[in-house]
Amino acid sequence: MRGVEWYVSAALAIYVPVAAGALYALAAGPGRRGSGELSEVVAKAFLPLLLFTSTYAARDRGAGFAQMGAAALISVAVSLASSYLISGDRELVFLSAYVNAGYIPIPLAQALWGPEALQLVSFYVLFNNSVGNVLAPLLLAGNPREGLRRLARFPPLYAVALGLLFPSLGVDLPPPLIRALSATGGAAPYLALFDLGAQAVRARGVRPADAARVGVVRFVVSPAAAWALAPLYLERGSLACKVALLESLMPPAVTGATLCAVYGREPERGAGVVLLLTALFLLLLPVVLPLIA
Repeated sequence: MRGVEWYVSAALAIYVPVAAGALYALAAGPGRRGSGELSEVVAKAFLPLLLFTSTYAARDRGAGFAQMGAAALISVAVSLASSYLISGDRELVFLSAYVNAGYIPIPLAQALWGPEALQLVSFYVLFNNSVGNVLAPLLLAGNPREGLRRLARFPPLYAVALGLLFPSLGVDLPPPLIRALSATGGAAPYLALFDLGAQAVRARGVRPADAARVGVVRFVVSPAAAWALAPLYLERGSLACKVALLESLMPPAVTGATLCAVYGREPERGAGVVLLLTALFLLLLPVVLPLIA
């Protein structure tokens, strides 16, 4: 029964804010521009706070830190290369490489393996999100010079850098300040999901071919590569290996749709792909998780 409860809880935590955003968009009507503005706020205000506090908090970095870093970087590299071969479309390549590494895996990992798995998830999130947020302006800008210009003005990049720098310099921020920043940044996933629902309603229609190209990378190529390459840097059957395999088959990140709305040419396109593949992942979850667990 516990398995049913966490599955339902995880699904509701995702789809309740998505449904709220969709209902808002339907009530507001097609003439309102709130979704694009919300994407900017999430990407440049709430997301940096979340990234800073999660990076700053990850101080206890043992072997798991290096293992999850290797797993995340290899997954990104494989996803980038395979997606370029499959589609060659920069937006689809970005969505294929930037995965939902935290919001969905956290409740799943805790239910499967207990709280000891959560730190490994946080390490994976740190590497995955850092690389993904660097890739966003570079891949979606249209040309390298414009991409570098946008990267230099991209708040999430500086949030991660400061989160790494402060502990290295021995800077200890007051706990009440960290809690306040963390609570504010914690709204980012929910706002991103709300924005996802609103964008999906305003979309002219999900393109199955786009979702299929990203889905092949996320649900076939990435987990196959993780399984084949895991013995190079992980012990087969270890908790770190299981977390890495779980992360390897995640759908595209909700934040990825938000960043596509900020930097891409077709804002609603990314939302449609993310929403469809997230729904597909949740449907396949009961079949996939026993194989990992």
